[in-house]
Amino acid sequence: MSKAFNNRVYGCVVVKAINANYNADFSGLPRRLKSDGRFYATDKSFKWLVRNYIKKNYSDEKVLFTKHFHDKVETNDLKTSYDNMFPDEKLKDNSKADKKSTKDSIFKNLTECIDVRLFGATFTPDNAKGNNISIHGNVQITHATDLYKEGRVYTDEILAPFTAIGSMSKATEAHYIHNFSVNPKNLSSWEDAVSDIKTLSTEDMSVLKNSFNNSATFYDSHSKAGVENELSIYVTLKENSILTLPSFSQFITFTKDKEGNNSFDITSLINYLSKYESEIEKIELFYIEELLTVEDGSEKLKDKIKKHDLLEVV
Repeated sequence: MSKAFNNRVYGCVVVKAINANYNADFSGLPRRLKSDGRFYATDKSFKWLVRNYIKKNYSDEKVLFTKHFHDKVETNDLKTSYDNMFPDEKLKDNSKADKKSTKDSIFKNLTECIDVRLFGATFTPDNAKGNNISIHGNVQITHATDLYKEGRVYTDEILAPFTAIGSMSKATEAHYIHNFSVNPKNLSSWEDAVSDIKTLSTEDMSVLKNSFNNSATFYDSHSKAGVENELSIYVTLKENSILTLPSFSQFITFTKDKEGNNSFDITSLINYLSKYESEIEKIELFYIEELLTVEDGSEKLKDKIKKHDLLEVV
């Protein structure tokens, strides 16, 4: 039986896009903030990459909120995907049934899906009344903003086999930072109300870290060629800590020197975290040091900081 993971974790993931379109708007352009024109990306774009990575690399894990196909072409709706995943407990009209017992069973089944354990679920299947359930996920991810701020958008005209001329828009360069938090109590607090649910485990956290560190690089479509993972930071608090940390993006600066070398300065972040050293169990940095410099600027927390190669499997 897997061991429960009970620590809260705060961190960030940086995804770089070089001549790529990490997250397009409905016009096909890289998304930009209306306030200052900076590139940004939604949390959904990153979650999609994570789900895809888990689905392709962890065949034993159930991933519900992703495309499931029938007849090799058409995609299933939510009810069909759920029914196929749990064939012995297919959804029925629950408007007149024992809603409590039926919903408990659905809740338990949903927690069998790793993407639900991580990100939660708004479960509203069509053609099965009375089965709506909302689950607050253990992992919350923010929209990402670009730390570089100097990239531009360009559009290429392309030829397609069955159309005349199309176009594709990309960003010259952007470094998107997603902040995230992990709070196992978001799901474990339901244990008294619903029996036998799966909560966050140490194995789930390993899957999460491997996915966070690699999922952008792993998904190499034409539009996302040039989108890669760049930096991940995880700050694990001690199990009994009630410390709440702010978003890390406001403490981190990105610079590019004249030779084009990239670096992140996390000195302000480390200085801030050092005030709460007694609350922190460990700090993990994942990056490729041959491609990137990460400056922490001091000797503070040196015994708690562990540096890893981004491709290292945890």
